Amino acid sequence: MIKLLLRKINSIFNTFFWKKFHSSSNKSIIINSIPKSGTHLADQFFKNIDEVKDFSFFIAQAPTRPHRLRSEEKIIELVSRIKPGEIVRGHIHYSEKIEELLKQKKILMIFIYRDPRDIVISEANYLYDMNKFHSLHKFFKNKHKLKDRIKLSIEGINSKKIYYENVGKRLKPYLGWKLKKNDHVLPLRFEEMKDRQNKTINRLYAFLRKNNFFKKNISELSFSKIVEASIDPKKSHTFRKGITRNWEGKFDSELIEIFNENEGGIIDLMGY
Repeated sequence: MIKLLLRKINSIFNTFFWKKFHSSSNKSIIINSIPKSGTHLADQFFKNIDEVKDFSFFIAQAPTRPHRLRSEEKIIELVSRIKPGEIVRGHIHYSEKIEELLKQKKILMIFIYRDPRDIVISEANYLYDMNKFHSLHKFFKNKHKLKDRIKLSIEGINSKKIYYENVGKRLKPYLGWKLKKNDHVLPLRFEEMKDRQNKTINRLYAFLRKNNFFKKNISELSFSKIVEASIDPKKSHTFRKGITRNWEGKFDSELIEIFNENEGGIIDLMGY
């Protein structure tokens, strides 16, 4: 709890103080992800990349407190604050207006997605005991059986005061970043980042080079060595296990049926 509070304080200080003194002509990066899809793992790929500076700026479609959806106008305002040469993280729904703003500001996006069946398991654990400041913690804290928490994560909460619709409705607004082909957006699977890192690094290098991101010539081999030295999933403060296909050992026939009733076609749209 104390560590989480200190991270929040540090983030606010970086965003509103040190960022004022930053000047750069480099392109910016936004690591945008569906929640619990590997934001902080993706962030490690850029840890030692000199072209961008991290000021702990995070843009959330639905903040931790209060967990309600922000308007498109509010997200546009926040994206407009991104400075050249800054790396930012976020959970941002797809929007044509936001897409156009990214082009105008020459911001490149890495969009991270994950098997939604593993997402609901990750959320079931995270909201139960890993983030007790989250508005949704109060709904999960008394569900001591994992199955009950997974069921809640799948079905969502019917409330006008808090945003937590069923899994299909929660995830579908992000998918435009994957489904619409954009030269400035690179969709990456969590599973590939975790289990096929060399392929992920190669794709990332090709994407950045195509978009004239690098300020100096760097070979793919040199880039790979820099990135590989930065990656350690356990250093993420939200890391628990990071297992791929974890759902296969956790979903019984009842959970499979409940998930199928609530996924709304996202499995096919996401390619799972």
